[in-house]
Amino acid sequence: MKNKKALGFTLIAVMAVICIVLIIMMMSSGKKDTYYGIMKDNHTVEKMVREKDQKVEKDVHIKTDDNFKPKKGQFVMLVKKEGSDDFSKKKVVKHDDIPHGLMMKIHDMKNMHMDH
Repeated sequence: MKNKKALGFTLIAVMAVICIVLIIMMMSSGKKDTYYGIMKDNHTVEKMVREKDQKVEKDVHIKTDDNFKPKKGQFVMLVKKEGSDDFSKKKVVKHDDIPHGLMMKIHDMKNMHMDH
C-alpha cells in the first residue's frame, strides 16, 4: 500500500515538473512572425507578406550567410520575433510550400478573375 502511494506521489511530482518546464519554454519562446516572399536579388526581398495579417512589405534588405544564399526569383520563408528587426530563421522554399492566399498577394493576383 505504501509503495502505491509513493509511486502515485512520484508520478504527480514528475508531471508537475514537466508542466512547469513546458510553461517556461512557451513563455520564453515569444511570439514569432512568419513571412513569405520572392527575392529581387541576393540581398533584397522584392515583396514579402506576413502570414498573420497578410501585410505586404516591399524591398526588404536581409542579411545572407553561409547557410542562406537565395538567388533572384527564389521564394523564401523568413521568421522573426515580434518587435525584432533580425530574422531568426531564413529558408529558401518551393512555390508549393507557400499558402495559396499569401502567394496571390506576392503575385498581385487579388484583382484577377478566372473564367471557366
